[in-house]
Amino acid sequence: MILTVDQILVFFLILARIVGVILTAPFFNNRQIFTLAKFAFAFWMAGLMVFVVPLPPHSPSSGIAMMLAIVGELFIGVMLGFTAEMVVVGLEFAGALIDTQAGLSVASLLDPSTGRNTALFEMFLRWVALMVFIQVDGHHVVLTALNKSFSMVPVGSAYNLTQGSWAVLGFVSDIFKAAVQISAPILLVVFLVDFAFGVLNRVAEQINVFQLGFQIKPTVSVIVFLAMVPGLLHLTLGMMSHMMENLIHVLVALQGGVGHA
Repeated sequence: MILTVDQILVFFLILARIVGVILTAPFFNNRQIFTLAKFAFAFWMAGLMVFVVPLPPHSPSSGIAMMLAIVGELFIGVMLGFTAEMVVVGLEFAGALIDTQAGLSVASLLDPSTGRNTALFEMFLRWVALMVFIQVDGHHVVLTALNKSFSMVPVGSAYNLTQGSWAVLGFVSDIFKAAVQISAPILLVVFLVDFAFGVLNRVAEQINVFQLGFQIKPTVSVIVFLAMVPGLLHLTLGMMSHMMENLIHVLVALQGGVGHA
């Protein structure tokens, strides 16, 4: 089969959008997965889709136009992947709040999957989110949304960046609101423990409440967290179930419609 110049150009545009998703979407952006394997997967997907994705009505006429088109496709993929990643980021943020309040942020460890230091609850909730993401076939949902994007926002076509950005920002606020709701019980209980230590320090000043807090607050946080597990899983599943809807909202917004109510 002979490939035309237009098909080769479309191949690189498709590849750019797929790479944007792989760089930002959960599970795919794990640093423990070989970069060469990710690129081979993106190259393979682009090779399969080049024969089904419609050709743009006007191909880029110059090298600069082609580069701008590739950057635009990469940005669309990044927006889709980041929309899916926000579910994991929300749980990570909840874990970071818990670690800070419980005094566990000083015990940060290097997370090879992200390449940065994370504390205990933050790392644990990230892996919980990733396991739930895989269990509910979230990676298939992301690939389905990617395939749908080529019909809703064809390669090389104009898209509404402003509406798409506002849609993503709307989801960010919702996710961080959920993160505060997840961490609220532990934040409240630890605040009450700190308040009790403050009263104890006024009554018996010889007690080192600062050192005592490092022993009591992590234990109390773990006990409250274990009591929260059933509700946490239910809330995580609810956030995952809305992920496909959020991805479609972003695509509609990129078309120029309303992405988030």
